[in-house]
Amino acid sequence: MGRVVVVVVVAAATAAAGCRASPLPVRVSPDAPPQERLQAAHTLLATSPLIDGHNDLAWNVRKFLHNKLHSFNLSSDLTKEKPWRNSRFSHTDLPRLRKGQVAAQFWSVYVPCGAQYLNTVQLLLEQVDTVRRMVAASPHDTVLVRSSSEILEEFRRGRVASLMGVEGGHGLASSMGVVRALYDLGVRYVTLTHKCHTPWAECSEPDPHLPNTRGLTPYGKELVREMNRLGLMVDLSHASARTARDVLNTTRAPVIFSHSAARALCRIERNVPDDVLSSLAENGGIVMISFYNDFLTCSEKASVQDVVAHINHVRSMAGVDHVGLGAGYDGINRTPSGLEDASRYPKLFAELLKDTTWSVQDLKKLAGLNFLRVFARVEQVREELSSERPSEEIIPIHDIDSRWPCRYKFARLDDART
Repeated sequence: MGRVVVVVVVAAATAAAGCRASPLPVRVSPDAPPQERLQAAHTLLATSPLIDGHNDLAWNVRKFLHNKLHSFNLSSDLTKEKPWRNSRFSHTDLPRLRKGQVAAQFWSVYVPCGAQYLNTVQLLLEQVDTVRRMVAASPHDTVLVRSSSEILEEFRRGRVASLMGVEGGHGLASSMGVVRALYDLGVRYVTLTHKCHTPWAECSEPDPHLPNTRGLTPYGKELVREMNRLGLMVDLSHASARTARDVLNTTRAPVIFSHSAARALCRIERNVPDDVLSSLAENGGIVMISFYNDFLTCSEKASVQDVVAHINHVRSMAGVDHVGLGAGYDGINRTPSGLEDASRYPKLFAELLKDTTWSVQDLKKLAGLNFLRVFARVEQVREELSSERPSEEIIPIHDIDSRWPCRYKFARLDDART
């Protein structure tokens, strides 16, 4: 019965697209001229939703504008406005998302690792507020959604579906209550780590602070199970391979890598190793390919062909049902030639149309159907676990005491309150 629900949600994408009055996509010859393949790519993306897993624009709004939105509108052409037009980190606005035929965009809710053990929750909530206000200011073009079915509804209506993902478990203050509150505010995935270890999970980056464990602690495993109960996707981008393996052995729902690449093609710890890719088929999860040159080629230069190479490698190791797109625009300063900003996605699909091993249906899976299946299954697991009580686990004091001295310590029950 559970499998039927997920299939129905994904199949609904075809019905939703049918309301767009677009011609059905046809498989062009791999030898077709570039313009013909590009037109075929546009037709394909008009009939099936493209979903991007990660965009850092909201953090740039904080850096450039201190979250003051009176002079900012997502519907504007930011290529003509200061400070955006001069920034190597600016790749996104609604005009470019529309030109790129992006149906749904995850906006990253991010705070720096330096805020861990300080005012990280306050900063995180301010970023949630910024995304919500940024989206609300463009109601004709985009709307904040919370479910897989709402993505399809907005695709049918012609608006970009906006979603939120928290980048970095350090922003949770190791609190189950914070996780639940973020879900209620509309967050739909949490990246377990960023470039720093948390008290309960090991990241992939060199960190001067030794982790409490290699991989995931018992509290970290409990947090993953609570995310499963809520219907909150577990994102393993930035996590160490040990953490990823521990999560795959713990989770009851599919996982995502919201913006990652294949380690076999660029040998850095940040990328996903082959054994983890192979495990995704059993888990049902997805790797959404980053467009950051440093992850693609381990150098400052890359091309659309390098992105295709990573897509194909994930397909070969995990299967075509387990690959998607998570460019990471606005958080990167080096993008592949041909994929310079969010308007360029059709060029990627035009390139893939040169390869006869990619069917039209498989390209639709890459664009967004794979992610919709994962999201729907995570929602289904939430329903299956709806009778379970919220976790009341508290992180062990020895995991945080030496690193978090500036926190309120609750008094004993017999202490006076007046």
